[in-house]
Amino acid sequence: MMTQTAVGIDVAKNWLDVALGERVKRTDNTGSALHALAGELVAQGVTVVGMEPTGGYERLAVTTLRSAGLDVRMVDSWRLRQFAKGRGTRAKTDQIDARLIRLFILREETRPFPEPSQAQTRLTAWVREISRAEADIRRLENRREAAILDQIVARLDAEIAALKQTVVAAEQAIDAIIAEDPELTAKAQLVASVRGVGRKTTRVVLAELPELGQLTAQSIAALCGLAPYQRKSGKTNRPARVEGGRAALKRAAFLAARAMALHNPWAKKLIQRLRDNGKPYKVAMIALARRLIVILNAIVRDRGPWRQPA
Repeated sequence: MMTQTAVGIDVAKNWLDVALGERVKRTDNTGSALHALAGELVAQGVTVVGMEPTGGYERLAVTTLRSAGLDVRMVDSWRLRQFAKGRGTRAKTDQIDARLIRLFILREETRPFPEPSQAQTRLTAWVREISRAEADIRRLENRREAAILDQIVARLDAEIAALKQTVVAAEQAIDAIIAEDPELTAKAQLVASVRGVGRKTTRVVLAELPELGQLTAQSIAALCGLAPYQRKSGKTNRPARVEGGRAALKRAAFLAARAMALHNPWAKKLIQRLRDNGKPYKVAMIALARRLIVILNAIVRDRGPWRQPA
């Protein structure tokens, strides 16, 4: 349990709600306002700040507060919601969330926000741009199937073509970033050494899992939302289930597992053994996805390429 003076911050696009005790104040999510907030917190003896990751809106606050010497802690959104339910808190407002974040970092174990390198930051931005562009392409292609006017089809085709150019440009930028950074190059080679793991999975893993090689097998699986949670009570014994985690990683690992099940002899044997033991197909694939993430974590940690078990 932390004993330092701590604050919880709920982050929105345009402002932050800051909880110091029961008092909550709102400040703008701008550079000048955040510098003023950092000075105020330091003057009050605050040493620890907790925030949820919000897809980028928290980035300026993390950088500014960390540069002022504050320990900025990352609060997992799913764990925070369960923490709130455990306290009997069902209402959800920015002010309530800020207070809950403060209580959470005082009572639960958390870890600092990662300090990504410039290359890591650029890589993540481009990978997420590809994800957004591909989602837009799928949406436009669905609209195109329903379009009945040639003029609308032509406009949609132009938008799709432009987005595909964005994907190509992003892939070229990612390749250049990885090639220019020795650490990313080494990680990319290790990740791609697993048969069935392609370029797309490698990019997502490098961008969304900077902790790769630094955590335990259990922690890395939970971070990706692939750790099974038991559900047993008395005579009730329901199947374990996975939940939470980083959605992009979970999806990438599952899709890579499907490719491995087709092209990787070791993965084929694992899937077959699980199926022979009565595991449903989806359960077997999730198990393979979890094993994949654990393997990637191990080979990056040990700095040795994957070798297929005998």
